[in-house]
Amino acid sequence: MIEINTERLRLIPLKAEHLKLLIDSPMKMEQRLTLLESDRILSPELKQAMETRLSKLLADEENYIWYTNWLIVKKDKNCAVGGIMVKGLPNEDGEVIIGYYTFPEYQGNGYMTETIHYMKNWLLNQPGVVYVIADTDKDNIPSHRVLEKSGAEMYKETEALYFWRFS
Repeated sequence: MIEINTERLRLIPLKAEHLKLLIDSPMKMEQRLTLLESDRILSPELKQAMETRLSKLLADEENYIWYTNWLIVKKDKNCAVGGIMVKGLPNEDGEVIIGYYTFPEYQGNGYMTETIHYMKNWLLNQPGVVYVIADTDKDNIPSHRVLEKSGAEMYKETEALYFWRFS
């Protein structure tokens, strides 16, 4: 199984079975992956994002790592602290889009900065990937800081979003 290891974290790409469990019963997913159990439930927005990931993953299970949520697991506690989603295979311009979240009780510890650093390096070493793209709400200052610390440059904006790019 593919997994990315950092100093403090394991990034685990969820197969369809585990992604479905994350949507329906995070505790059952934690049990299945032998992680420390929590009583967490996903926010409606996060649940919707995971359902989108699952539908895309099921349409191309062979390439699941490109469509799924990669669970971020803190090694020393063996617990989930968040996730990073890859939103499909590289497009014709070599762009791959990511989205990410950190559970509130784990924010401010540098886990996402560490995750993005390793994930973008891994992605940029995959065939066909030239850019890793992230978009953020304009008012999501913590996310802007994470992307800046990770070396992303803001290259585009809309009324609601900033678009960031690693190359």
